[in-house]
Amino acid sequence: MTLHADHSLRIVVDATDLQSGQTGERALEQRATPTESRITLRSLTAGETWTHGGGKLLEMLVIRGRLSLNGEALGPASYARLAPGVSATFTSTEASMVYLNERAPTEPETDSYALRGDSLDWRQGMVPGLKVTSLHQGLTKHTALVRWAPETRFNPHTHVGGEEILVLEGVFRDEHGSYPAGTWIRSPHLSNHRPFTGPEGATILVKVGHLDVP
Repeated sequence: MTLHADHSLRIVVDATDLQSGQTGERALEQRATPTESRITLRSLTAGETWTHGGGKLLEMLVIRGRLSLNGEALGPASYARLAPGVSATFTSTEASMVYLNERAPTEPETDSYALRGDSLDWRQGMVPGLKVTSLHQGLTKHTALVRWAPETRFNPHTHVGGEEILVLEGVFRDEHGSYPAGTWIRSPHLSNHRPFTGPEGATILVKVGHLDVP
């Protein structure tokens, strides 16, 4: 099965129902080739447990709630990255929602770590109104959380290697539309836009430089 497998297309997925507390799972992307991947949002009940077998690279972000990763407590905005070969058991200690990205790595991946959301290092972004905390920096790829203050505008820019955004809080906007919390946006290589926020502000997970380059 494949879903949203063509990285040359712009994709917008509305998962606001999970964001508002409905239980279940929403597949965002599933690919078999050239690199197998599966991206999902999962809404978990308290006490639910699942195991990552370690066959692929795994990224996980806690969107809401709290869970335990091999006994380590992780709350909202916590991020974990497990290299291939590293297994883990996750248990939700309360009703939770998580972002999961499982894939075969395209760069060398040997480090595994977890960052607690309550101890992230937030720094000034490129324009006033932005705060950024880096979650992972690869050879060509970067993953970060970005907080947008209300009424913040960013410069027009082009995505070399594409961009993936998950709206975590507030409403994220650009000239193509408005995206409330729970919206997933994937923009292809060399796409461009001018993002901004309105009175609500926004917090987003953003990944850049990781999509197929023709």
